[in-house]
Amino acid sequence: MKLLQQGFTVIGLDQQAGPEHWEITHQLSQRDIPRWKGIQLDITAEEQTQVVIDVVLAEYNVIGLVNAAGILIMTSLLDAKHEDWLRTFAVNLQGPIAISQQVAKYLCAKKQGSIVTVSSNSARMPRMQLGMYATSKAALSHYCRNLALETAQYNVRVNIVSPGSTLTNMQKQLWTSDQPPAAVVSGDLSQYRTGIPLQKLAEPEDIANAVVFLLSDQANQITMQEIVVDGGATLGV
Repeated sequence: MKLLQQGFTVIGLDQQAGPEHWEITHQLSQRDIPRWKGIQLDITAEEQTQVVIDVVLAEYNVIGLVNAAGILIMTSLLDAKHEDWLRTFAVNLQGPIAISQQVAKYLCAKKQGSIVTVSSNSARMPRMQLGMYATSKAALSHYCRNLALETAQYNVRVNIVSPGSTLTNMQKQLWTSDQPPAAVVSGDLSQYRTGIPLQKLAEPEDIANAVVFLLSDQANQITMQEIVVDGGATLGV
């Protein structure tokens, strides 16, 4: 929504695209906004992904990419199943890598563009029960830094936005009677969580603001960088 407000044309890719699944699609259709298109895509399906991205690149003047796909399977690393590792890395790492490579080649040929990847502050700080997710995001963040180094000579910027606890459906699945929202803010030393110094959870708009900034010309001289939007939860580490 923030990108649309800034005048961008947005092509949204999601495994469950369509009015029955996307609240944003319904909202935009009510407002008659032609600059939005939702496409159903499972980014773990390599051939399908390549075809869809080829079509988008041929049809639109693409100037940027936002990688925001992600799944969270909570479990101890001692109990993690092999299939859960494969699924986590397929969605959180391999899918974004495949799309980034395809789009990066296109942008490098144009000698302009920006790629922003939504990672996680857990890539910087170990979290109980989040080991698979954190590992996949750490790998993704490092991939983006290396991609940024290789694309810089073509005037293509690659940056990272790493949210902390944010009011999203993924965050809500972490909440239990023993771990309510207030406990996320105050911290839980038994789980080695220090809390959030700003004393509040992030809103989705906080993450969107960072993404839009890095996509825009205002960040024209910024690449290979990471903005951590977590209210200070990782203590600047």
